[in-house]
Amino acid sequence: MLSDFQRAKLERRFELLDMDGDGYITANDYDVAAASVCRAFDFAKDSPQYEKVHVIYLRLWVALSRRMDQQQTGMISRQQFISSCARVIVEAEEGYDRIIGPIALTIFDLIDADDSGTLDIEELTTWFNAYGVCADDAERAFKAVDRNRDGLLDANEVQNAIREFYTSDDPQAPGNLIFGPLPIPAAAKKRSATTAAKQ
Repeated sequence: MLSDFQRAKLERRFELLDMDGDGYITANDYDVAAASVCRAFDFAKDSPQYEKVHVIYLRLWVALSRRMDQQQTGMISRQQFISSCARVIVEAEEGYDRIIGPIALTIFDLIDADDSGTLDIEELTTWFNAYGVCADDAERAFKAVDRNRDGLLDANEVQNAIREFYTSDDPQAPGNLIFGPLPIPAAAKKRSATTAAKQ
C-alpha cells in the first residue's frame, strides 16, 4: 500500500505528464511534451533529433496506454496512473527494473545531447525547462543526485535517482527531487495545521 509520501510523488509525476492540465494523460500530452523537449534543446523540425524525440515519446505513450488504459478510452486518469504505478512498479518485485529502468535509460540518452555518456547541469536544466520546472529546482535536483560530487551525472546515478523516486518511502532520498519539487503530502499538511493550531 502506498504511503502518503509515495502517493505525493506519483501525483507529481502525473502532473508533469498531463501537459495540458486537463486531468488526463493522453497521446496529445506526449506529443506536446515531445515538441516542448525539441524546443528546449533547439532541435529543428527537419532534424534527425526532432524525429527521434517524437518517435521515442510515441513509443512511451503506446507502452503506457497499453498498461493503464485497459478500456482503450485514449485517456489515463490520475487514479488509473497512481494505482497502476503502485501495483506494477512500487509493490511488484523487480517492477522498476522491468518497466521503468529501460525508460530511464532511453530518457538519459535523449537528454545527453552531446552524447558524452554523462549529463551536465545545462542538459538537466534544459530537460526540466521543457516540463516547466525552473532552473533553480533543476540545480537542486542535480546536486542531490550527483552523489560522487564530480559535477556530472552518469547513467547509474540517474537510474538510482529515478528508482528512489518511484519506490522509496524515505523523504530524505536524493532521488525524490529528480522530477522537481514535490507537493506536501496531505498527512504532512494536516500535521502542520494541527501543530499551528496548538501554538
